[in-house]
Amino acid sequence: MVQPATSIFLQTLAIFRRKPLTVKRKSTDPLMTLPPELVGYIFHLWLLGSIYPNTMYSHSQLPVLLSLVSKSWRDFVYASPLLWAHVIMDASQGAVPSLNALQRRLKRSQSAPLFVDIVVGERPDRDALRVIFAESSRFCHLTLGVFDLSWRDDISTQGFPQLRNLIVHTGFQALPHVDALGAIFSSAPCLRYVKWHSIDDPGLIAVNGHQLHFVDLTVFHLPVTRLLEILEACPNLRNVVITFQGEQEYTPIRPRGRIFLPELRSLVLDGTGHIACIMRSIQAPLLSRIDIKWWHYNGRRCGLEALQSLLAYSPHLEEIALRRFCGRRNVSKGAHHPQDI
Repeated sequence: MVQPATSIFLQTLAIFRRKPLTVKRKSTDPLMTLPPELVGYIFHLWLLGSIYPNTMYSHSQLPVLLSLVSKSWRDFVYASPLLWAHVIMDASQGAVPSLNALQRRLKRSQSAPLFVDIVVGERPDRDALRVIFAESSRFCHLTLGVFDLSWRDDISTQGFPQLRNLIVHTGFQALPHVDALGAIFSSAPCLRYVKWHSIDDPGLIAVNGHQLHFVDLTVFHLPVTRLLEILEACPNLRNVVITFQGEQEYTPIRPRGRIFLPELRSLVLDGTGHIACIMRSIQAPLLSRIDIKWWHYNGRRCGLEALQSLLAYSPHLEEIALRRFCGRRNVSKGAHHPQDI
């Protein structure tokens, strides 16, 4: 069982706070045996593995807890920009504890790339948003849970030259002015990973779709033809995850030419009969893994035909997982040829 990040940090504090034994032994304090830069980088990697993808507001306090070990550790923590590069905040009105604390944190991070996780609820705190987005040129990871875009005209969301990962969650109701987020997509030349969970059309992803390698879409009531247009606008994808939420009435589409995805290695589909449309519409010669979960759709024959057509264009397939696809029993096996199914 993985222990919570805060619990592990407290255990670390306890180890370093133990009184020394009477018998002289070699110091176990990393600061006494390793270069400070290396220790800082180790903890930076540890923070990445512990905080994401399940972030909590308490994670922002992990560097502060580490600084309590001793004076030398306090000096080390406050002189290590990477340890302050994780900004997790609720930018709703009244939720930001202290604007000065946010500014101090950003100052301590110096020029380090920022990992930012923001929730923007009702009545956004414009001052806090203005402070954080003023550092957008340093963002390398941005998780944006946005439920109110009334601040869109007051605060610039352009200029993300280092942004590589973007996660957008807009809730389960249509978000007015969601197209304002297009400025992020159009001004992030290094963007490679996008996760979109929204009832709104994810068409913004296609703004610079050619540069994306990973797309994870959770869509609601979206015509599958629209989804295929988005895939077509992202020809260099390596990993695709598509989840259909809500009641999806299956509507067959006219035969069309296959979308060529020459770099695609992994395809995960979770939903209803629309899955068959996607399988019949893509060609991925390097595809090595597919994972399909089939919900509330009795067109088994149609689904198997679509799967067969996909396999015919996937000579390097090594792993297949089918859930609720062939009845109640799940199927998971390795396969190198279509006839192995």
